[in-house]
Amino acid sequence: MGKKGVILTLLIILSLFFNLVSFVNITNINFDKEATESSYRELLAEVESLRARIDELEKENEELMRSKYYLEDLTNANNRLIKEQIKLMELKNNWSFLRENEVLPIYDGNVNSYSREIALYISFPKSLTLEEKLREICSKLSQYCFNGLPIELKEIKDIEGKSVAVINLRESPINEEIAGPEEMIGHSWATYYFQGSTGGVLTSVKLVETFLQRDYRGPWIDGVQFLYEGNQIDFEHVEGLREINYR
Repeated sequence: MGKKGVILTLLIILSLFFNLVSFVNITNINFDKEATESSYRELLAEVESLRARIDELEKENEELMRSKYYLEDLTNANNRLIKEQIKLMELKNNWSFLRENEVLPIYDGNVNSYSREIALYISFPKSLTLEEKLREICSKLSQYCFNGLPIELKEIKDIEGKSVAVINLRESPINEEIAGPEEMIGHSWATYYFQGSTGGVLTSVKLVETFLQRDYRGPWIDGVQFLYEGNQIDFEHVEGLREINYR
């Protein structure tokens, strides 16, 4: 091999060497880039997982706060009931009080016979209009018998010459945005008071008999119709609430 051949061979070897070095450097750069991207993806996944957990904790905290306020309302309602019953017991023979006020029963159902029986008494001024008296019953029934679930007088309508009160049963405000019954907090119409053969009948007795006040001799409604969230009630165990009930 001549001098030129040796020089050419050395140049080829140097060229191959530098190409190899360049390839190794580029490969290392690619390896570093892939490792960085992998770490970044893992970090993003951890961040998303943390965000999801934070959302869950915030939701749980919100539910706990709603439950707390719900229980406080129930406690306050029970305290008011006790005070009111004590007051009425003290005033039951006070003719001055009875001259100015109505005292009406709130009924419950007997668990054995399902017949009505007096659970407690409520009072309000005789000067109230019929609509106002019915709204008082709505309020007291809600507070004392149905754990604060809203009970509303929608209207008193005429049906074939008879006055019929239309009562709307609504779920608690804490459950207004709940998607399904299984997520509801506390007592509800759908998951509690409308469920079970015995429970459904007792619910019907409380509502129907208390609003009809069959023993009351003053001006009163002839019948009562119940709705659930503005619609006809369609639950198996409260069939007695589907139709209009008359005195």
